[in-house]
Amino acid sequence: MENERNTKQLIKTSNGITLIALVITIIVLLILAGVTIATLTGDNGILGKAKTAKTTNNEEKAKEQIKIAIMGSYGKDGELNYDDLTKNLEQIGIKDLPNEASYPLEVTLEGVIAEIDENGEVNFTTSGGYTQTGDTITSPDGKTMKVGDYVDYDPTLEANASDLTYTSTADKTGTNSDQEFNATTYKSAGYGWRVLGVKNGKIRLISEEFIGSGTYTDSSRTYYNLKGQKGYINGIDELKTISAIFGHGKGAEGATSITVEDINAITGYNPTTAKYGKGEFWEYGNKVTYTRGEGTALSSSATNGKTWSGKIDTFNYYDKTNKTFKALTSGSTEITSTDYSYEPTTLGTDWYAKPLQGVDENGTFNEIYKMIFGDWERTEKNGYYRNFTGTGTEPRYWLASDYAFAYGSYYGGHVNWGLHNVYGGYVNNSNGLYGSDGIGSSISNGVRPVVSLKSDVSLEWNETAKEWKIK
Repeated sequence: MENERNTKQLIKTSNGITLIALVITIIVLLILAGVTIATLTGDNGILGKAKTAKTTNNEEKAKEQIKIAIMGSYGKDGELNYDDLTKNLEQIGIKDLPNEASYPLEVTLEGVIAEIDENGEVNFTTSGGYTQTGDTITSPDGKTMKVGDYVDYDPTLEANASDLTYTSTADKTGTNSDQEFNATTYKSAGYGWRVLGVKNGKIRLISEEFIGSGTYTDSSRTYYNLKGQKGYINGIDELKTISAIFGHGKGAEGATSITVEDINAITGYNPTTAKYGKGEFWEYGNKVTYTRGEGTALSSSATNGKTWSGKIDTFNYYDKTNKTFKALTSGSTEITSTDYSYEPTTLGTDWYAKPLQGVDENGTFNEIYKMIFGDWERTEKNGYYRNFTGTGTEPRYWLASDYAFAYGSYYGGHVNWGLHNVYGGYVNNSNGLYGSDGIGSSISNGVRPVVSLKSDVSLEWNETAKEWKIK
């Protein structure tokens, strides 16, 4: 009997210990599970770190791919070959590259932004958090804004006075005098800044009005003059440098000049598919070979089948490598025609055709088109010719994008080089700053800066002022 009681007590005790141990085990497991989950999740968790590591790995891989693409693009002369560069970049998944060399060349791969200069040097950055769908922009915190919205940006706020001025000297522009620019002058004139769009996750602002040298107002506007060889060779760099003085204000990362590519992104124009001048010497992308024969004999043949021959005393061509014009006295040179013009509402060259986009039912430009091309409207009920209606002067400004225009017909032995512009409500060429005949032109247009805001900039809507404030 005593043995039976002891046995029962032992069993009871044993069962008790087992239950307690089980409970304790479960608690420990729950704690361990919690620790494990906490370790796996969260910003500093294993999964988060693994995701970050994957992102970092992808970014580093992208950087290496871009570097390798650049390294494989040097010619026997040790110079970076743009055609080879674009082919190599396309092979790693980077598309829609400019047909003609445009440096610095900015490309994006796996969230990595690479800015490549003409020597093959590359600067890497990562994108910010703003996104754009159509004309709607969304901030990282969910706020939405529209292309064309005003932003209370001040290029002089928190900027050093020495950064707000620039003198474009006559030896760079080919003109007879220096031209001075001052960001304070633009502010004093009361002009504002508007949302242009998003690039690489960062908001871009465009000046409300085009800018000229010296002192200017709506009623007395000044321009920026470029002339001849020097104007063409240095024009893009000068436009970017002038624009840069507006990129030192609060919230700004920097500033540069607007380009024809910026305009095309808004209108939807694609020069590769549009084929401006199709069938002619000046067809966009047409490669024209010019060959010097005996004496003044010159002939030209193009990839689209066009040919010409005649007598030309002088034929100069642009040497991109050395950034100079040279006389073709013997042999051949190849020039790619990259000029185009178009009407923004039709994306064609019929300046009087019925508008298809960018206008309301009355033919008046919408707000975005007004911002870029000016306040234009139809002048005739059944026609489509538009006339500038706003106060002041119609938008007329340089685009930091160059072109070569190969003439046809008996001008098949002539080429013009110049910069694109916006003029008369259209995207135009500038009729050429310098020609293969050795004759230069003097042309004046305004400057239009584009400011990039920092990726971490926060904007707050001011209902009273109807504009965004930089916090």
